Amino acid sequence: MDTTTTAIILLFVVSIFGGFGSNKGYKQPTATSSPPGVVYTQVSVTTPAPSFSAADATVNKAVIESYIKRYRSPEEAAMISSSIMTYSQTYDMNPKLVAALIARESKFNPRAVSSSGAMGLGQLLPSTAKGLNISDGFDIDQNAKGTVRYMKALVDRFKGNVSSAIAAYLEGPNAVDRNGGYSDKTKSYVEDILTIYQKI
Repeated sequence: MDTTTTAIILLFVVSIFGGFGSNKGYKQPTATSSPPGVVYTQVSVTTPAPSFSAADATVNKAVIESYIKRYRSPEEAAMISSSIMTYSQTYDMNPKLVAALIARESKFNPRAVSSSGAMGLGQLLPSTAKGLNISDGFDIDQNAKGTVRYMKALVDRFKGNVSSAIAAYLEGPNAVDRNGGYSDKTKSYVEDILTIYQKI
């Protein structure tokens, strides 16, 4: 064995044994809030009744309009709250729940557009808007109507389970059905909306 070969073998042995006991380059696994594949059917935030309450109609409009003014002009806030109240009563939906959903989706911006092409107040996808007979997704009144109708359909489909209906608004009802619940990311989305609901 010549000197060069001996030196290479010695260097190789030193590098192997020198690495023992060292965690150079090791990264602690990132903790996740839930194991992969876990689905949720409930959230830790109190869920409200999904239905319209005639007793709160006047109070809710004033409260919702006041909340929307944080994001939009007084004129737009009046239009948006009026549409939310009108269609919530028509379709028997809790107007504060609809307002909380819209707040989370677009911050009440009627011109909002997502990377997936969802549009307007309730961020309706073009296919959803078409199925709801919404011809202009950026029109405040039409979008509010579509958002309320869609939420009502989801609440009915999930037999009044508000958190599953909200989850289905994000993931799609077929996904929630197929998976028997919703993901951790969607759980956070549901809890965001229910937390906003408590603030309105």
